[in-house]
Amino acid sequence: MADYLLLVYESEDETRELEPAEDAALVGRFQDFMRRNEGNVRRGQRLHPTSTATSVRRDVDGGVRISDGAFVESKEVVAGYFLIEAEDLDEALAVAQQVPVPNGGVEVRPIRSVPGC
Repeated sequence: MADYLLLVYESEDETRELEPAEDAALVGRFQDFMRRNEGNVRRGQRLHPTSTATSVRRDVDGGVRISDGAFVESKEVVAGYFLIEAEDLDEALAVAQQVPVPNGGVEVRPIRSVPGC
């Protein structure tokens, strides 16, 4: 078995415009997804908006720069994640296709094992 990170991307503008009942229904669809895939999903969470993000970057001199906001601005941003376990990429993709993201997509990334971590 291998670990994969499913990065859930969405349009913050579209999600922000959801009525409370629509947002609750979306949360319910994600909960259903997690129940249906409990054999694979190890953890998953929704993230706060990018307006709450703080970025840490190193400059060319080795110094550290801290700034408000996400690294980049784009239409779609990372809105949440799932840490899953799957036999291979095909199984990870099968799980990712079930993520009920209404206005974005899912990036599937294998997690590199680092000895001692």
